[in-house]
Amino acid sequence: MLGSLVFLLVVESLTLPVFAALFNLPLWQPELWLLVVLATIGLASVGTAFSAMAVNTRAREVLLPVLFFPILVPVIIAAVEATSAIIEGDAWSGYSRWLGLVAAFDAIFLVIGAITFDYVLGE
Repeated sequence: MLGSLVFLLVVESLTLPVFAALFNLPLWQPELWLLVVLATIGLASVGTAFSAMAVNTRAREVLLPVLFFPILVPVIIAAVEATSAIIEGDAWSGYSRWLGLVAAFDAIFLVIGAITFDYVLGE
């Protein structure tokens, strides 16, 4: 998971300034970077857990997206809503619930992934 997390963060740190320059968006907002890190942790934790489950199945090319995307929808929705509120300059109360949702999602899947790691790899 750490390998995926580091790779995703490096790619995001390279592409986010490009998009900020192309679309004339404010880049140096700590809330935006916090959101990027939290959403990336959610993506990496869910992706690692479900890819470990699907790796030994016969239809892993079909099974992984079927499992992965529905579980990741709350992170995607929360990240889009929070990004929109941050870019528009809303107050902390406008996007704090979305950041809380992403942080709770991260905590749940990090704990579930750590608890079930041995079982998933053993099967």
